[in-house]
Amino acid sequence: MFPTIKKEMKIFISSSRFDKKIVDLIVNAVVTDGHEVFHENLNIKLGDNWFKRINESIREYDAIIIILSRDTMNSKFALREIESIIMNDISRKSTRIIPVITDKMMPPSYLMNYQYVDMSRGLNYGIDKLRNILSEGTEISQRQDENILEDNKTRNEVFIQRLKSSLMAGDLTLVCGAGVSIGAKIPSWNALLLDLLETMIIRISNDKSVSLKPDDKNNYRSILGSSSLVMGKYLKSNLGKEFLPELRDALYRNNPQTCELINTIVEVSRPQRDGNPLNSIITFNFDALIEENLEKHNIKYKAIDNEGNRSTPEELPIYHVHGYLPRSGKIASTKNIVFSEDSYHTQFIEPFSWSNLIQLNKLNQNTCLFIGLSLTDPNLRRLLDVANRKDPNNNLNHFIIKKTPSLDSNNEKVDELMMFLEEQDANELGLNVIWVNEFDEVSTLVKKLIE
Repeated sequence: MFPTIKKEMKIFISSSRFDKKIVDLIVNAVVTDGHEVFHENLNIKLGDNWFKRINESIREYDAIIIILSRDTMNSKFALREIESIIMNDISRKSTRIIPVITDKMMPPSYLMNYQYVDMSRGLNYGIDKLRNILSEGTEISQRQDENILEDNKTRNEVFIQRLKSSLMAGDLTLVCGAGVSIGAKIPSWNALLLDLLETMIIRISNDKSVSLKPDDKNNYRSILGSSSLVMGKYLKSNLGKEFLPELRDALYRNNPQTCELINTIVEVSRPQRDGNPLNSIITFNFDALIEENLEKHNIKYKAIDNEGNRSTPEELPIYHVHGYLPRSGKIASTKNIVFSEDSYHTQFIEPFSWSNLIQLNKLNQNTCLFIGLSLTDPNLRRLLDVANRKDPNNNLNHFIIKKTPSLDSNNEKVDELMMFLEEQDANELGLNVIWVNEFDEVSTLVKKLIE
């Protein structure tokens, strides 16, 4: 049960300086009902602990009204205040928040579970609903799960329509991570590392029959450190000239072919009958599964893994920014694969490398849809941050599909705090989050781009 709100309440209003007109209307209405309202700046200074200061400032209030508008979402200061308020509310396990939507903006998903007031439908309607929520005997309650799910579905549809428009205009870039190929039996990053680790130990051991048991693999993982990039450095150094052939063997050992998500990417890559084609694909994967399946469907493409490669206007460019290892053929001695700590350091100290420039160009000029990525790649985060800072309007121009975090293995209860933190992180990097309940839903969502 949530607490019953008193007739006379202390109310805090969070807003941006552009919301003065709507704030004045709300203040006049709720003060008439006998409530006390505070809506001045909280005077949080540079370097202050936002969470602590917000907690100290708002704990005495019975209700918090958050004004949401396009101006609010474009104000980093206003967003930081809202995020700190939400985090305080989640940690308190109490609901005192009433979001007020003033225009047709799309609210963040972490606000969907609050009972909001939509004033874009009419000021009088909105004011009356807000006064009713604050009236004596009315609870500030969380919304019903089915309503939240319906709103998230509507939210995702709006995002899909924006992506479809970008595809039709020829401005859409797909950015693919490891999650794209795993369904086709490409080994996960950890499996790949341990496979190569076993190969390395066999090669340096006098006993060629040596193999790693599960406990041995865990021990070696802990010895080499928690960073997989450190392990990659050991593997690359010890395997020497055999590193790339062994990496390719491990990559294709299970004879991977395709999966539903790759098939969907191929469909989206087909030239559009009534629009422009997909602009490009950026992939962090070494494998050639997308290329192999494009070829099967007679779709022209060009795999690019260095600045010397160029695509023609008829070819879909596929940028392998971490390197490219086709299933067969000679591996050039100059082939570069971003696999280890030293490779990542190179990416950081060479801001004008072809791979960094390609990614920045697409982030600045196109709409990017991130699929199968966890946003842990340090260089990608840096490039996203750079591109986002260059946008004076703080627009969320790009999209990422993420699985809703759960508190239990059955995915029955959403981890609200983790969902909030993940969306906050994505938003600060210029990304809208399209939430799905299961990974299987990703291909269904991507397929809607061409339906």
